[in-house]
Amino acid sequence: MKYTLIKVHLYIALFTFSTSLLFSHGGEKHEKKNITEVSTQKDTPVSQVQITSIKSLENEPQVNVPTIEETKKAIFKEINSAYLSEIKPIFEKKCFDCHGTLQNKPWYYNIPPISYMIQKDIEEAKEHMDMTKDFPFISHDTPYNDLKSIKEIGLKGGMPPLKYIIGHWDARLTDSDKKALVQWSQSAMQKLKDNKLNTTSEASH
Repeated sequence: MKYTLIKVHLYIALFTFSTSLLFSHGGEKHEKKNITEVSTQKDTPVSQVQITSIKSLENEPQVNVPTIEETKKAIFKEINSAYLSEIKPIFEKKCFDCHGTLQNKPWYYNIPPISYMIQKDIEEAKEHMDMTKDFPFISHDTPYNDLKSIKEIGLKGGMPPLKYIIGHWDARLTDSDKKALVQWSQSAMQKLKDNKLNTTSEASH
């Protein structure tokens, strides 16, 4: 009887030991992994890229594209700046009596028939091109065509008219004056072309 009980205890001990070996995986410890932590670790690089991309876009300078009207004003201002320094002094001496403001009226201006003729010439001249407000001139044509006309005068002459030169001999355009007119008008015309402002359908009023 004692022998039988010993055998039973031995069998139980062996069974228990065998079962523990079977389910122990060689003594490896099992730890429950934090699913949230793993997920976060995987997602972090993507999030960082997204945040960096957004910050990069926010830090990029905003490019404001000027409107056609803003471009036109800027180009006209640039052309007028050159006009004021290079061309207006010439026009003041040789063109402004008719195309600008008559500053020094001649002694014969108050003689009725002559004063009428002078005033008529001034009105016709200003109707064609009024220079009192600088460039762009007040005109029945476009700024581009006005520049084209001035270039032609520099190349071929024709202004001031002969009847004016007879009474104002010093009003003749010199070679230096003509060269300045050609250079300025040609440069200005090119600026208008480059910015697609060389339209012939809009008068400069």
